[in-house]
Amino acid sequence: MRKMAMLCVAVLLSQAAAAAPPPSSPGVGVVVGDPTGGTLRVFLNAGQSLDFGVGYSGDAALWGDYTWHDWDLLPRPKSGETELWVSAGLRLETASDTEFGFRTMLGASYWLPGRPVELFASAGPVFQVAPDGGVGADGGVGLRFYFGGLDGR
Repeated sequence: MRKMAMLCVAVLLSQAAAAAPPPSSPGVGVVVGDPTGGTLRVFLNAGQSLDFGVGYSGDAALWGDYTWHDWDLLPRPKSGETELWVSAGLRLETASDTEFGFRTMLGASYWLPGRPVELFASAGPVFQVAPDGGVGADGGVGLRFYFGGLDGR
């Protein structure tokens, strides 16, 4: 499993130079799943972004991920664009015992043609560090709206 994750990251990093131009503004949206809540994505360049969120997963949850994107691995639809991405980040859940962990996600997005709207799905494990170890899972579907448009997309 670890080798597969490393291969995905390597492929995505190697594709960054051929990526589509990123949105010029942050994308704000909602995600339904575990956790369910709000999401914010800020593109650093065409191949990388930061994804933040706050939601509910039995208790309040916060997360922040560094994400690598590839715009060419998925088949091109007749209209719109697709992307595949992997991310790594931190997750904090506030319960009677605050839980802290690392998460890795695999996701796919569809960008509506000519619209600053991204539809996405993602899933992955959460490696809990404190207060006790363990492995959980995050995942969901959602959408983000980019207020500044799509810069050439």
